[in-house]
Amino acid sequence: MSQENTTHINSERKYCPKCLQQFSEGDICPTDSTRLRGGKNDPLIGTVFAERYDIQSFIGLGGMSVVYKARHRLMDRLVAIKMLHSDMKSDRVSLERFKMEAQAASALNHQNIVSVYDFGVTPEGDAFFVMDFLDGESLGDLINRKGRVPWERALGIFKQICDGLGAAHKRSIVHRDLKPDNVILVKQDDGSELVKLVDFGIAKLLPGSGKEQQNLTKTGEVFGSPIYMSPEQCLGKELDNRSDIYALGCLMYQTLAGEPPFLGSGFLETLNKHVGEKPKSIAEFAADANVPPALDQIVLRCLAKEPGQRFQLAEDVRDHLSAISASLSITGAQRGAVSGPHTMRTGGATVQTPNCKPAYKNGWIIAGALSVLTMVVAFAFVALSPGPVEDRGTPLNKLFWTLAMDHADDAFKRKQFDQAEHELRTAESIAKGLGDGDVRLEKTLRKKAVLYGTWEAHAELLEETNTEITNLQIKRLKTELQNQLDSLTQLEQTPPGSAVALSSTKLTAEADIPSLITTSAKLYGARLYLDQTRLLEKAIKVDKKFLGNDSVPLTKLECALAEAYVALRKYNEVRPLLAHVCEVRKPTMDSAPAEYVRALDRLGQFDLDQNELKEAEQELTESLKLAKQKHVERPLLITCLRNYADLLSQTKRKQESLPYLKEANALESQESK
Repeated sequence: MSQENTTHINSERKYCPKCLQQFSEGDICPTDSTRLRGGKNDPLIGTVFAERYDIQSFIGLGGMSVVYKARHRLMDRLVAIKMLHSDMKSDRVSLERFKMEAQAASALNHQNIVSVYDFGVTPEGDAFFVMDFLDGESLGDLINRKGRVPWERALGIFKQICDGLGAAHKRSIVHRDLKPDNVILVKQDDGSELVKLVDFGIAKLLPGSGKEQQNLTKTGEVFGSPIYMSPEQCLGKELDNRSDIYALGCLMYQTLAGEPPFLGSGFLETLNKHVGEKPKSIAEFAADANVPPALDQIVLRCLAKEPGQRFQLAEDVRDHLSAISASLSITGAQRGAVSGPHTMRTGGATVQTPNCKPAYKNGWIIAGALSVLTMVVAFAFVALSPGPVEDRGTPLNKLFWTLAMDHADDAFKRKQFDQAEHELRTAESIAKGLGDGDVRLEKTLRKKAVLYGTWEAHAELLEETNTEITNLQIKRLKTELQNQLDSLTQLEQTPPGSAVALSSTKLTAEADIPSLITTSAKLYGARLYLDQTRLLEKAIKVDKKFLGNDSVPLTKLECALAEAYVALRKYNEVRPLLAHVCEVRKPTMDSAPAEYVRALDRLGQFDLDQNELKEAEQELTESLKLAKQKHVERPLLITCLRNYADLLSQTKRKQESLPYLKEANALESQESK
């Protein structure tokens, strides 16, 4: 998914539709001689677009698109229309990116995400999509105006951002460009503040320098907005929702402290700070902000360099923020009316009234012409710089690795397998000397596996390469395991404190359970059952200390531990765990019937495997009955049907089992459609 960031336009100035520069006077762009446009001479204003939208005014533009305020003629509703620049009509890549942006946004239906209603291409070839018209102020503008936002008000904003991000992540959509400018604050009729996330995607790099240049960045895997990019994004690694969690940490830090956690004099310095520099606490950087220590810790955890050490879900962050609100009795989390210079913003386009204060107090060094000295220093950096702590290796060696991989791809496409192997061996040799957590090495080995899988008579080398890949994955998984164990030890050693501190610790313990389950599943998949057991046993022991023996969230850990015990043939340990899960889950059956049904069915399946037929019959009969009564999801119902049919078959009632198998097969067929 790609998308450009929309530049801020002063409505009193003119802009060049070709180079996107702004000017306060003149009619012709001095750079490319294109006729300038402004609010009064835009050819679309006052016209009917796509036969149903009355274009009312210009809102803003970006590297790929221009945005207008319009009214739907039939619905009498204000909307914003985002159109692809006319000179990009024939650019297939730009058109596809524009379409992907519209599809991604339209797939999300959440009160904290801008809504997209329509997408199309006019007979003249103009691609467009229609979305909410948001009459509000961006969080970036608020920070510019205020310097920083009081933490009491910021909490309400942050929680709504988490809600929007969580909804996107559930649809497997990663924002990748979360920043204050992409958070819009809309004042409601009751005085409350509604947060809307906009501009899902990667921003476009436009000419410039300093903060403004870093906020408008190049489309691609490696690029986002450098001030808010996660370390893995800076290094061009694969991204998941935890990259958004890091960006959220940058956003929260800037909102509370008035400046972002990492800010270099240019792109490279900022990226290096993200990758290799530890952020100061807000208390250390902006003591007068009086941010609660618990909130400071949440922000710093979001900013952890390793994704596994951050919150794993946006919902986890929200839970911790809610704990602060509850413990400090903050009922007006969104206090403070929206005031000051007003902006009109939608889909990343903003019209801002003048007289806003600059976002940062430190000035930016305007990049000048490259001197001979600059070139020498740049070459020395490329050749000799050791790189950041988490990605050791000179830029020159990293460049050589990239070139070797590209040459291998070219040779493979030409079916010159000998040459492809040579290039991949070169890339492998370079990757082994880089300190990036074996990320480049694994990518190289995966390409080798594809090569050997295609190249006849190389099955032995394919098996050898796959073994190397597995060993790397296990090494990485062991590191993740140790990080989880260290976090549990730290939690276990948390000294008793006030009721507020205890409440925060309890919420931390509960919010960490999903990430523990994820690591446990990875260990199970790698057949590292002893390591899985060690992690889960410690997690259950530590969490019981804070959550109690009969905590519902703890049952997820107990179920996972039961699976590990089965894999280790420690059958005597399994039934007590599953029975306890059923006991704890049964009182929650009305609110979460599927969880109880799943636990009861799992217990019945275990008893059946152990030939405890009397107990199994009771449990499997009850679980199937409840699955049908409570209308649980189809996959769980199928499991209950098959397990009950298996019980009937093993107790010499095979004929009775056939209707249940037939029903399960029919449901499975519907599931696959």
